[in-house]
Amino acid sequence: VQSTGLCAVNMASQDRREVLSKAATTMFDKVSKHIQGELYASTEDYKVLEKMNAITTDKFKELTEQAATINTEMGKLQAESSELIPALDQIDVLETSVEELLNTATLLDDYSKKIEAKYKEVIVARRS
Repeated sequence: VQSTGLCAVNMASQDRREVLSKAATTMFDKVSKHIQGELYASTEDYKVLEKMNAITTDKFKELTEQAATINTEMGKLQAESSELIPALDQIDVLETSVEELLNTATLLDDYSKKIEAKYKEVIVARRS
């Protein structure tokens, strides 16, 4: 009778071990799959970051080249501007001279009109 009881206890204990072993195996499989999923997601995130970094690096290189080109062109424009300054100064002097000449011509025109008016007065006075 005792051996039958021990047998039943041993079988129940063995069944529990098998159930626990299967549960542990299932748990480890699920934890393993979860960790693999997390690693895959992290790997994919890293790949996206690498691509973004490469694109950003290329964009910065492009912007650096554009800035260098703009800087070179600015230097050329400044040189051309410096070359034009003497000509612009001459134009300013010429403009001032033309204004003075115009003022003189206006004064001369006014004076000649006064002389003409006086001449006409004298002619009219002599006829009378």
